[in-house]
Amino acid sequence: MFISENLRDFAITVCYRPIQALKKEQHLVTSLLRQAGYKVTQIDNQRLNLKKNDILWIMDNANWFPLVCKQLAELPQKERPFTIIWQTEPLPPPKSAQMHNPRLHFREIVKIMLKHRQATDVYTNHARLCALKERDIPDLLVVSTPARKQFLAENGFDSTYAPLGYHRSEYGYDMGLARDIDVLFLGALVIPHRKKLLKTLQREGINLVIRGSWFDPAFWGENRTRLLNRTRIFLNLQRYAGDLSGARFLLGMANKALVISEPVYAPGEYIPGKHYVSASPDDMPRLIEYYLTHDEERECIASAGHELVTQELTMERSMNAILNLIEQRIENRLIT
Repeated sequence: MFISENLRDFAITVCYRPIQALKKEQHLVTSLLRQAGYKVTQIDNQRLNLKKNDILWIMDNANWFPLVCKQLAELPQKERPFTIIWQTEPLPPPKSAQMHNPRLHFREIVKIMLKHRQATDVYTNHARLCALKERDIPDLLVVSTPARKQFLAENGFDSTYAPLGYHRSEYGYDMGLARDIDVLFLGALVIPHRKKLLKTLQREGINLVIRGSWFDPAFWGENRTRLLNRTRIFLNLQRYAGDLSGARFLLGMANKALVISEPVYAPGEYIPGKHYVSASPDDMPRLIEYYLTHDEERECIASAGHELVTQELTMERSMNAILNLIEQRIENRLIT
């Protein structure tokens, strides 16, 4: 990974909100930075001893860290640490997508009404970035999908695209196991659209396995990798129409399952028909049945997706690009 002599003396604080099942784990970004020799502290939502010669790295969604955001906003700009936000949580679709604005489900609306720090709907996430932008925060805004970069550009934000990248420890690997699970969906079932589509697939006779929990470690780590290695087809059912879930694509492809996904707007490096199968909800039962009975075609696409994520879309590559940008911007800030 990229080692910058100019950044070695900077203390890096990574803001990360772990889920309950992984509450004692360090984020992959934290782990890779430490392995590369950087001085890194990982925190959740708390006030910090911020220094202007430090680096503050906010992962996933700034709204999860209201105390940190408040503290940054209170500091004069010249006294703030260099701040990066890597926005991997969703934002509204760009106008160029010609899609309807997402409708929120009940739990999302309740979190908005309560001003809950765990809110992570598209509108809350955008509003938080707008509030920070008014204070000239952050120094570097990175997004994990091309669509989010397009949306932010339409709304006056300067951002950089760096995809979520593959790492064996985070997303798994091909174990070469016998694949005895026809179709697998991993994830929470609180989203009405997902529940409806999964019930439709079951009514159509699809042999579907549904797993997932934010609280049970049994569905994470090596257990999850083994489950995915037993899977022929891994479903990507989106939280918001057209949105790219980079994590689900990585999970399916890393473990060499065929990803069948609802249509994605601006999928970036992922090419439908080559790395995954794009299917509308109406077509999904037919395409699932087709690829379950055409092993060679299924394995060909799964292998192409596996090669893409393990060889090209790596976390090290994304991190190298971000660290290069941090170094350049810090140098420019020192010059000016």
